Amino acid sequence: MKALFSIIITFALASLILVGSSGTFVSLEASREVKVAVVSHDKEYLGFDCEDGYAAVVEVTPHSETYFDALTVRNYLNEMKDVWISLDPDYSSLPGNVDMFIETEDGAERMIAPEDEYTFAGHVNVTDVVPGEYIIPITMRARWDVGDAVVETCPIKLVVTGDPTIEKILLYGNTSGIPLKTYQEWVFQILVTNPTGDDLTLTITDTIPAEFNVSLSETGASAGTYRFWAANDGNQCGGHCGGGHGGHDAQPATKMEWNVTVPAEGSVHMNITISTRMNPGGQQEFTSCGEYSLNEGATIVQYGITSNALVVTVDCCDDHDGCCQEQYECGCNHDHSSNHENGTGECEG
Repeated sequence: MKALFSIIITFALASLILVGSSGTFVSLEASREVKVAVVSHDKEYLGFDCEDGYAAVVEVTPHSETYFDALTVRNYLNEMKDVWISLDPDYSSLPGNVDMFIETEDGAERMIAPEDEYTFAGHVNVTDVVPGEYIIPITMRARWDVGDAVVETCPIKLVVTGDPTIEKILLYGNTSGIPLKTYQEWVFQILVTNPTGDDLTLTITDTIPAEFNVSLSETGASAGTYRFWAANDGNQCGGHCGGGHGGHDAQPATKMEWNVTVPAEGSVHMNITISTRMNPGGQQEFTSCGEYSLNEGATIVQYGITSNALVVTVDCCDDHDGCCQEQYECGCNHDHSSNHENGTGECEG
């Protein structure tokens, strides 16, 4: 349990009447007969709240802003006098893309009546800032009828957290050397991580290209709810979703939506199983060589953050078509037969 302390500035009675010849408090030095007592729930003279050593802990993400309570000050002066307070924050440790304002930093004062309190407001706007913790010292300046004081209060801690992250991880399946017209299967994972101190409710979307079936019986998520549907009709899929290149019953790509709450400083994941399908012409995908994306890259809708895509490579030649295999380093000639090296190591048809 966090301890809540009231930091009490206790002024010696003699010092309230006279310090030197001016009656002015300019520091918290013991030689000025001023002491700082850290006690719980005590009420004497001037006080301000600190929790775990900070006047406030403010958490923001990049490209966001928030209002916050900067410091609460109480007037317990023995003379039952009004006190005027202003705060002087030191922003020198903040990066350039952080804009913070603490009430009265412009020199304006707030009057606090005897036995009353006032909470000073703050506002921070963060753009492109490296996540981390930043400390803002706060100097409190107080004055009343018979004196004044300069007090170093507890600082404010600004915590800039990172945005959630999303990545694709291939758990199973070939990524290269894939032959034409041969059944293939892959399992990949969508991993979403929340680095912030609050739960995040997110929507994740993805697209599986038309060359693949999605096996719903072998697909699952650690949390949340999800659905898959054919992109051309929006209807929920049955046992599997798949696409095609043509024909009256062909389906296009498969769409996915995953709604999930990611716990603070935690992560969630979804494992998806896909496989190459039979096209309307009765041929097993892939029917053309080259690179294929297993998906477009999953996107966190609320943040516009998109993961990496998973790409596989299909060989351009197979024995069934009388074309040379890729292992022939000289490649194929125009007659679709393999080239070979001659005695000097040069390629010849």
